[in-house]
Parts: sequence; structure tokens; C-alpha cells
Amino acid sequence: MSKLIPLREPLSDGVVSLRPWHLADAPAVAAACQDPEIPRWTRVPTPYTEADACEWLEDEPHRWHAGESAELAVVNAISGDLLGAVALLAIHWEDRRATIGYWVAAEARRRGVARRAVWLLSDWAFQSLDLVRLQIIAEAENVASCRVAEASGFVPEGVRRQYLMTKQGSRDCLSFSRVRDDMRLEPKPATPTSA
Repeated sequence: MSKLIPLREPLSDGVVSLRPWHLADAPAVAAACQDPEIPRWTRVPTPYTEADACEWLEDEPHRWHAGESAELAVVNAISGDLLGAVALLAIHWEDRRATIGYWVAAEARRRGVARRAVWLLSDWAFQSLDLVRLQIIAEAENVASCRVAEASGFVPEGVRRQYLMTKQGSRDCLSFSRVRDDMRLEPKPATPTSA
């Protein structure tokens, strides 16, 4: 049974907002996913078309309702422009844990967007979903993503050797976690290299 209740209001810090996806986001999602860095570090396929975006967006409410994932658009809090995506994935309700994934559109990078989005989603997951552990698994070579994890209050836990299979072969990943007790921490300021 799902413990995911639809958001009544966007999650926001006044700079970025996290809101549910809409089918109307398909053109912006497809445009953002043309950047080769997104499929390089995520499971987004390449090539990625607007039809692919529509299919993913149409299925997202079913994943939410089933309690499998909570996927949200990251938008500019003032203009509403799409900046990226952030999600709770692999939610394990019995153990009260989940994995966070994210991507940021090329033009929105290095402005702290991912850090802000991960911080907002983490706090919501701990407070509203009663989760006790969140993790980020990033490819060891994805320096920007690793910096986002640490800037978002996630603690490095170690290397997961040959953890991820890609078109280029198996990849080592770094594991980061944040637990509910870490909520007292303040987010670190954005650095010029934070995504």
C-alpha cells in the first residue's frame, strides 16, 4: 500500500520549487535530455524524444500511486521554468529508506539547483514520509554529483565496486547517506562546481 500522498503545495525554498510533473512538461524534458551529460550519468536513454518524455510522464502517476517512486520537477520558484528533476527511487517502506536521483538541465548547472532540490526532497521524505535513511549512489567519476551529495548533508560511506553496468562496462560508484538524525545539519553553501 502506498504511503505517498500527493503534494498539496510545491516544496520550495524561494529559489527552486519541487512540484509534480505535468504532461505539458514533455517538450522541456525532451529538450533538457538532449544534453549528452544527462544520459551519460543517468538511465535516460539516448536518443530521447518528446514521445519518450510523454510516455515517462504518463506513467509517473502510476509509480507514485503504487508507492514505487516520488518523482518531481525542479523549477525556478519565480518563473516556473524547468531546471531539472529529483526523485525518491527504490523506496523500501519496510526498512523506511529510499534512494535519491537527480539531473539538472545544462543551463541551470553550477547554481546550487541540485543541492537545493536534494535538500528539499530529503527534508520532506523524513518529515512527511517517515523515512529514516536516504542514499545517493553516484558514479565515482561523476565529481559534480558527488559534490552535490556532500553539500546536501549526505555522508560518504564508501565505494561500491563494479556496482553499475553501463554501455561502457561496469562502473564503480560512491555511496552517500543521510539519516533522519542528520536533519539538524544546515545545507552547505553552493560552490561554483555544484550542479
